[in-house]
Amino acid sequence: MDTSIWGFKMISVRNFMTMDVITISKDTSIMEAAKFIISKSVSGLVVVEKKKPIGIISENDIVIGILLRKKKVSDVMTNDFRIISPLQSLHNVTRLLNKQKIKRFIVAENEKLVGLITETDIIEATRDLTRFHQILLELILAIFGLSTAFFLFYFSPLGRSIFGY
Repeated sequence: MDTSIWGFKMISVRNFMTMDVITISKDTSIMEAAKFIISKSVSGLVVVEKKKPIGIISENDIVIGILLRKKKVSDVMTNDFRIISPLQSLHNVTRLLNKQKIKRFIVAENEKLVGLITETDIIEATRDLTRFHQILLELILAIFGLSTAFFLFYFSPLGRSIFGY
């Protein structure tokens, strides 16, 4: 397992996932699902049965369901989804996102839904980590600059006269 003290490979999904996942039952009507998506400003919902994720319904699924005159979420939900652990590294999820073109991952522990991480969450996490790295590098450069300035002053003729060596 490759780890890095500088961030991305050690940070787990748990740090960036959405924990308040909007869920829906497979028996909910498609029109009700459409209302949920619009009112909550999300692009998809996790379909659950007894807190266990059984599918995902996206905006596209809802549109197709309406066009095909389907009635229930179960008629159009996607059963092909990826479940990941909250302990999985953000780095690995990013690789999966790029390789498999998945826009959202269901996060589960013991087969129960605990969160959701989307492409947008990963982009925001990457942006935040990049900012953190930039601040850290600037801090290191400032410390190095101050210590260099101190030693240059200390060993200068003025420094010798002040410190008396």
